[in-house]
Parts: sequence; C-alpha cells; structure tokens
Amino acid sequence: MIPHSRPSIAEEDIEAVARVLRSGHLAQGAEVERFEQECAGTVGRAHAVAVSSGTAALHLALGALGAGTNDCVAIPSYACAALMTAVRLQGARPVLCDVGEDCNIDAEAVPSSCRLAIVPHLFGAPARMPSAAAVVEDIAQAIGGAAGRATPVAVASFYATKLMTTGEGGMVLTDDAGIAEYARDRRDYDNRDEFVVRYPYKLTDFQAALGRVQLMRLPQFLEQRREIASQYAEAFADLPLRLPHSDGHVFFRYVVATDQRDALAAHLAEHGVEAKPPVYRPAHHYVGGVFPRAERAHRQCLSLPIYPSLVEADATRVIESVQAFFV
Repeated sequence: MIPHSRPSIAEEDIEAVARVLRSGHLAQGAEVERFEQECAGTVGRAHAVAVSSGTAALHLALGALGAGTNDCVAIPSYACAALMTAVRLQGARPVLCDVGEDCNIDAEAVPSSCRLAIVPHLFGAPARMPSAAAVVEDIAQAIGGAAGRATPVAVASFYATKLMTTGEGGMVLTDDAGIAEYARDRRDYDNRDEFVVRYPYKLTDFQAALGRVQLMRLPQFLEQRREIASQYAEAFADLPLRLPHSDGHVFFRYVVATDQRDALAAHLAEHGVEAKPPVYRPAHHYVGGVFPRAERAHRQCLSLPIYPSLVEADATRVIESVQAFFV
C-alpha cells in the first residue's frame, strides 16, 4: 500500500538526534536556541520561540495578542481541530467562518466584531488575510514558502508528517519582542519568582537537532513536492476533478475534489493507494452552523499521496489508478 503521508527521514537526521542523545543534554538548551535562530531566518522574522506543538504555538500566540474571555476569534470551519482547541484553551470564543473555493478562510466572512483571527494556509495554498482583525498566521502547512511575514505573529507545526518534522513540535514567529517574550515566559513554568499560569510547552534538544537538519533540507523537500504536483496536474488535467491552483502553493497536500470522493477513495485503496479526506471533520459539525462551502469541501475533497520520499514508480501508480477510475 502506498501510504497517504510519510516523514522524510535520512541518515543525517538520525545522526543529529543521536549526537544530542550521546551528549547527555536532552531538554531545552543550546540546540533549541540554534533551531529558533535558524527558523526565524528561514521565515524572515526577528524572533522565533520553539514549543512542544503547533497547538501550543497557537495558544501562546493568542495569549500574546491579549485574547481573553470577552474576545471572539474568527477561524475557518474547514480546518484542523487545533484552531478551535487553542481558542478554547485561551478562554476566548471561536467564531466560525466559511471558506472560499481554495478551501482557505473567506476573508470577507470575518465579522468586524472579531478583533482576532487565525488564518491557516490550508494544504499549502496561500490564504488572503482579513483586514479587520489582528491575525495569527498559521504556516503549519506552508513553511518555506512566502507565508508567515505579513502579520503580527505566525505559528508553525512540526508534526511527523508536516513539511518538516521534529516528531512533535511548533514555533511562534514574530518581529515583536513583546510577543516573543510572552511566549518564552509562558512555555516553562518552573523557577519563577512570581506565579502566573504557565505551561509545559518546551521543545527538547534532540527534537531541535532533528528540526535543524530538516530545516536545511526544506527547500529540497518543497521542490520535490512541486515536481510531483506538476506530474499530477498534467495527468489529471482532462479528468472531471477540481484541481488545486499552483500559484504560490507548496503542496503540503495535493487535494482534488469530486462528487465521487468516497468511491474514488475506495477504488484507490483497492489498487494499493491510500487517499484520505484532508480534514477529518469541520468545526461546524461539532458546534453547529451552516457553512455551505466548508460542507461541500468536506463532502468532495480527497488528498492524494505527495511527499518527498514518494518514488517515481509510486507516483505513476497513483496517477494510473486515478485515471483508471474515470475510464
């Protein structure tokens, strides 16, 4: 079976982790600091604060922007559950918004009553920022592209199958020294003279060592993803599928849309190809509301295998299996 997603781990990644394990210093230390500096440079930000997950990064970013119990935070309904989790952790109120044809949040749907918004670049496609709200830009699926520079704070995730990985992990990225200081203070609760609620959000040095090597390989990862996406686009051009636009896309996911989504997924599984709905469940399924474009995306979208270690023969098998469904 060709898996839907897979981390790209090489011997240099393994050696970097082993080097730190041999050193005897495993917790947050110099390796994390170097990873932060290098990540800030890659994204083009003055400050980077490493944390234990993308959700932790979202939570701290909202706190740094002053989100509280009287605030609503606009989020797209069609997105990972981490967005709503982070808003609720901060004690604020999530306000769901519909998405556009590209599955990104509809910037015009963000209500003026929301002074904050979380905007992910879903699947790696560049999203438009709403003008009425302070934005936490979620580049978990877009790091290494042009995203992450135009808002007060951006966050990244380094989960196992993201564009680059530390196994689990995340990053808060900003040009604002105050936001960075807030995130640094709140990610660790020990050895403090004053008590405020802080969190066990630190990254380890061995995770950071993996992240540093992955970050160096990120341009290569993105180029390989674009090459596979180009093959898919050419092969599927005449099929009755809605394909992703390529402009600015880094192709964390290659997501097609069809009214025959479930039948296509079953056909691919029979041919040894794992394909999945790219969002498990939209947020309005949990809390209610009517969001027609998010609902349509949930019914129609299917994510095909795309990752740097996908070999040519397997990419060809994905293509031929999709084509065979429509014959």
